[in-house]
Amino acid sequence: MTDRVLAFGCHPDDVEFMAAGTLALLAERGYRVHIATMTGGEVGSATLIGEQIRERRLKEAGASAAVVGGTYRCAGGRDLEVEYSDFYRKAAVRVMREVDPLIVLAPPPADYLADHEQTSLLVRNAAYIASVPLYDCGGGAPPTKRFPYLYYWNAAGLTDIFGRELPLHFGVDTGCVMEIKERMLACHESQREWLAAHNGWDSYIETMRDWSRRQGELIGREHGECFIRHLGSGHPGDNILEDILGDSYVDMERKLSHVGV
Repeated sequence: MTDRVLAFGCHPDDVEFMAAGTLALLAERGYRVHIATMTGGEVGSATLIGEQIRERRLKEAGASAAVVGGTYRCAGGRDLEVEYSDFYRKAAVRVMREVDPLIVLAPPPADYLADHEQTSLLVRNAAYIASVPLYDCGGGAPPTKRFPYLYYWNAAGLTDIFGRELPLHFGVDTGCVMEIKERMLACHESQREWLAAHNGWDSYIETMRDWSRRQGELIGREHGECFIRHLGSGHPGDNILEDILGDSYVDMERKLSHVGV
């Protein structure tokens, strides 16, 4: 059975901005890609009502996942309402059990939006408790039999709310898959309209490229995506992405040590 990677964000397009290049590399190496979001992005429009933009965004997310032969699912939450609660805990665990991933990519614990931070906590919790047999989250999937490898992608804008860089462990050279990453993000056409109206971004694709180039600079490559390893008790202590990605993997701690920083 082909093993699986789950990238679990808050809103449709979060994964594409921060981790789609890594997903593309994993797909090339035979991993089955699953993308999930906690919400359907129900408030991400300046022109459509909530249910209309939700329907559109879920279709866009499905099209994006299909670019790398993957699948998409929404956990069923509501945009700007994500909280660490019984409803959201069960929703996150249902997704984790349905996919049973070997590798999980999640939002960082510190990000610009509380929805993202709450999703990070919920995904982290789900990665651990999905294997607990007596935890009843509903749905038909059985408890998982393993703890997945858990990684957090970089913060949007590449800093926390105080302007500080996150304590990144490694980066992935995504230069060879930038065309794929751009195709995935371009599927989210509704967000080009929304981010232009709300955030004043003239080009959300160019914003992604800028973040990609800046992360590439951190690892000495043209483009990159940077991550933090989750090293909490129970999860694997080795680093499977280093083994899988080979030369595309850049250990930032070793790199800094090598140059004497």
